[in-house]
Amino acid sequence: MKRAVMIRSLIIALVAMLISGAVSSFVIRRQYVESRQKEMREMLNVISSANFGKDYYTLAKNMAGLSENSLRVTFIAGDGSVMGDSAADPKKMENHKSRPEVADALKTGYGEDVRRSQTTGTDMLYAAKKMPDGSICRLSQNLGAVYLRVWSLLPGLLIGFVTAVAVTPFLAWRLSKRVEKPFSEVALSLENINVGGYGTDLPEPEYAELVPIVRQINTLSHKIVSTLSELTEERNRITYLLDNMNEGLVVLDHEQKILIANRSARSFFGTQKNPEGGNLLKLINTPRIVESAAKVADSNESESFDSVSYDGSKILHLFVNPVAGDRNGGVIILITDVTATRKAEQIRSEFIANASHELKTPLTSIKGFAELMESGIITDTQKTSQYLSLIRSETDRMIVIINDILDLSELESIEEDAGQTDVSMLDIAKKAAATLSVQAAKKDVSVTVSGDGGTVRANPSRMAQLAVNLMDNAIKYNRDGGKVIVAVKKHNGTVTFTVADTGEGIPPESLDRVFERFYRVDKSRSRKMSGTGLGLSIVKHIVELYKGKINLKSKIGKGTVIKVTLPSGGGQVLE
Repeated sequence: MKRAVMIRSLIIALVAMLISGAVSSFVIRRQYVESRQKEMREMLNVISSANFGKDYYTLAKNMAGLSENSLRVTFIAGDGSVMGDSAADPKKMENHKSRPEVADALKTGYGEDVRRSQTTGTDMLYAAKKMPDGSICRLSQNLGAVYLRVWSLLPGLLIGFVTAVAVTPFLAWRLSKRVEKPFSEVALSLENINVGGYGTDLPEPEYAELVPIVRQINTLSHKIVSTLSELTEERNRITYLLDNMNEGLVVLDHEQKILIANRSARSFFGTQKNPEGGNLLKLINTPRIVESAAKVADSNESESFDSVSYDGSKILHLFVNPVAGDRNGGVIILITDVTATRKAEQIRSEFIANASHELKTPLTSIKGFAELMESGIITDTQKTSQYLSLIRSETDRMIVIINDILDLSELESIEEDAGQTDVSMLDIAKKAAATLSVQAAKKDVSVTVSGDGGTVRANPSRMAQLAVNLMDNAIKYNRDGGKVIVAVKKHNGTVTFTVADTGEGIPPESLDRVFERFYRVDKSRSRKMSGTGLGLSIVKHIVELYKGKINLKSKIGKGTVIKVTLPSGGGQVLE
């Protein structure tokens, strides 16, 4: 610090001396020029008011001799030609009309200029005035005298320079020592602050000049504590929000290093450790994702595509975007779980294919019978009646399929069923048994219904549809002479509707799929029994609409048990 103060003080002193000398020289020159200009104006006024005749050469000589400062006098005609000059033969002098002072005098009556003379090679002061007879009288004087006065200042400047070089370092050393002492005391006080002890006030120093500085340090210390606290709180808030997002979020810098990876992203890729600061490969080992991040960083164009989680259990959709305004290759990866969406799309696609196939079969039969009858080949009345009966049967089958599809579509599009009232599931079961009595009798299947009232708040037609579909399947896929047992029970605010049969049972690999649209365990047998493959799917959607649960148990050769549990109030979600 001492050395810096000494050097800077010396520089300041020298610069001040140089500036002072330059200013003094400028002032002296200016004063000298102004005094000469005043003298010239006075002389030109005298010349203008006197009548000296027309011998301009002699007149110029005489006028130059009257001046105490060696003025040069020149008389110039209106066309710029020199008529007389005190220092040269006018006949040998060039035209002066273009001289600035002469041009101004011809235009305004008076002109002045300071410039280097082409003749003498020195700086000259010029003043010109228009005479009554139209000629121009110009006075000029060499400014060499003023430079002599400026040079006369040089010895004093040299003495000042030597004095500054000799004295300034000593004075600067004394000053720096006095300035350094209180700062050392402040530094010593700062060392006494505990590590991390932001906000600890420094004691006020004994030097009054440093009191404001110490106060500002204390104020700044408190602001640092407050700012750090706010930043920490804000970071914790952002981390909390990011970690509670369902979507995964990964932010990369231009070197593909991870800046942010929230909890969902870590879960999708099977790691619980914080990968921040590491390379993207530390989190993701899927080449497609790593390559996409590098490509987006280079091209600055977004990409989106599907991938899978680390264990293959989830379908992930990734949006890989460049960071807006970042030319260094920063990348943001947003990851969403689209497993349910993709599964729904697959189910929808399969549903369309299955529905088309199911409708195509009866339509093909109807078309075939109609073409036979239209061709006139069939003349037998009995055959015609038989074909018409088959056409009607296939038409009824299509109507059943279409009605089931419409029911499914309606169930999927509503969140709450209309026409709800108190419904006894026992009464519903008894009515369904009566409706299905003919089918049961054809297979010699006995249907028994027992239990309590089991009242639920629901649309009666929906509950009837549920009961008929479950009991119809139990009869249809039962063995001849088998049994169907229906039980209704109330328990802790719920109603259970259980249908058990003694049929052939469902294979284990089909247990998870029997509620899918158009799924049949035995397709050939199901078509012979006129099934649409939508009954259990409709049952599942009705149960979900009323926030219930459905449970299926089955053993090959022993039968199947389906239990539906509904909230008795119709609105309580079952866990």
